[in-house]
Amino acid sequence: MKRIQEKHLRTLPHNNRIDALAFTVDGKFLISLIRDGSRSICDLSNGTLRATLMEFPGLHYTTEWLVATPDGLFDGSPGAWNQILWRFSQNTFDLAPVETFFNEFYYPGLFSEVFAATPPQAPRDISKLDRRQPVVKISSQSKGDSRNAIVQIEVKEAAADAQNPKGSGAQDVRLFRNGSLVKAWRGDVLQGQPGKTLETTLPLVAGENRLVAYAFNHDDVKSMDGYLKIKGGENLKRKGVVYIVAIGINEYANADFNLKFAVADAQVFSENLKQSQTRLAEFEKVEVISLFDQQATKSNILSALKAFGEGVRRAEPEDALIVYYAGHGTADKAHFYMVPHDLGYTGSRAQMDDIAFQSMIQQAISDEELEEILETVGASQTLLVIDACNSGQALESQEKRRGPMNAKGLAQLAYEKGMYILAASQGYQAALEAARLGHGYLTYALIEEGIKTLSADNSPQDGQVFAQEWLNYAAQRVPEMQSEKMQEARLLKHEIAFVDGEESIQNFRLRTVQQPRVFYRRGLEYDPFLILKQ
Repeated sequence: MKRIQEKHLRTLPHNNRIDALAFTVDGKFLISLIRDGSRSICDLSNGTLRATLMEFPGLHYTTEWLVATPDGLFDGSPGAWNQILWRFSQNTFDLAPVETFFNEFYYPGLFSEVFAATPPQAPRDISKLDRRQPVVKISSQSKGDSRNAIVQIEVKEAAADAQNPKGSGAQDVRLFRNGSLVKAWRGDVLQGQPGKTLETTLPLVAGENRLVAYAFNHDDVKSMDGYLKIKGGENLKRKGVVYIVAIGINEYANADFNLKFAVADAQVFSENLKQSQTRLAEFEKVEVISLFDQQATKSNILSALKAFGEGVRRAEPEDALIVYYAGHGTADKAHFYMVPHDLGYTGSRAQMDDIAFQSMIQQAISDEELEEILETVGASQTLLVIDACNSGQALESQEKRRGPMNAKGLAQLAYEKGMYILAASQGYQAALEAARLGHGYLTYALIEEGIKTLSADNSPQDGQVFAQEWLNYAAQRVPEMQSEKMQEARLLKHEIAFVDGEESIQNFRLRTVQQPRVFYRRGLEYDPFLILKQ
């Protein structure tokens, strides 16, 4: 028998016991199952660790997950952000939650890019950040029998030390009530002082009012949360209003961008949500505001949303705001944009260049504009559903592998406002293939399956559908539906793809499908949003 010679090829970075190993299909990466339950992804070409993936049980039968690279980039579910600690050295106490570095190191879509030829790099060395955190404390002398409470937030910077000749600074203070943003102080709040007390008046609700506040240091590192509970009296109990803003655009000012199902999707979404919320009877009434086609200009959309902050429909804490958008959408760098009826471009969709694209971006509605407006909205429940079509090469995300739904701005909006966001982007071909459904895939999954057949009732199956399980169901179901459609077409001797040009890929399972993304509010355990009940 011929003796097999052993040869040492590579030493892979592992500090814990390995229970199982597996190669990726292309043989370029080795996946290691570690004794603690995590999975390491190693690049076999150079022996480096690309990322670590962790999963663990969350609330309401959910699975929390986190993927992190050695230089600090991370992605995952919000429930994991403040539970997983980042170790900076062998020092047992040199730890910090990954959420601490959200502003710079959160990277939506990271898992898929870990396997790219050129993986993403952190914006700077995480180990060199000033990790000293300002201290935030909340207090109030107000009693819970009054509608309005005066709240004080004491902010103190971490003092100078041997490594840092200046204090940590404190900026961008946020105050949340029951998981929803109620007040933000932007910029440097200390103005050269070691500490400062901020004050605001906010309305209370009957029952528990859980207040959370935090700040960031000068290196954008998040502080620990400050907490305060105020119990609102029964005299404050009242039913709120559900506001549904339905935006659908089939007809654009430039007809070359027209769509087929956006208006129908917005109509069926708002009608079914109104019915389900009316049957629940947890709110006093449901009010629908519709903006279709020529009505859905940038000014009209922004005015409709601003009305819930300081306008005629000013939202109260007992209210809920649901915004649905179906139309064109795109991303530029880290930000997402909704394209209104008056899109600011008159040329051909196929011949749109970068200059024209940038002019359209100026006319579009960015996630930053949405954040600025929604920051003033007092509703305790806020939900945004975006079903965007980006037909035409110029409308594709400038970071094509990441796609517009992984634009960081959407995650920032959900994180900072404390809201639910479901965002999906489809190419033009996907929009055409939706003809057999009469709706876009996302709306079909949400309404025709998720609500009408109660398919979204699965986490747990208890006759109730809460917002998180409803949105998670649609995010999982849409790519399944598109894969089923491609398989069905193959059996009929017909090839379809949901991205132009992918029909030539023999294995249809390797073709791109629409992958919706769910971003949701911090502190979901406070008051889950009930969508329908059997």
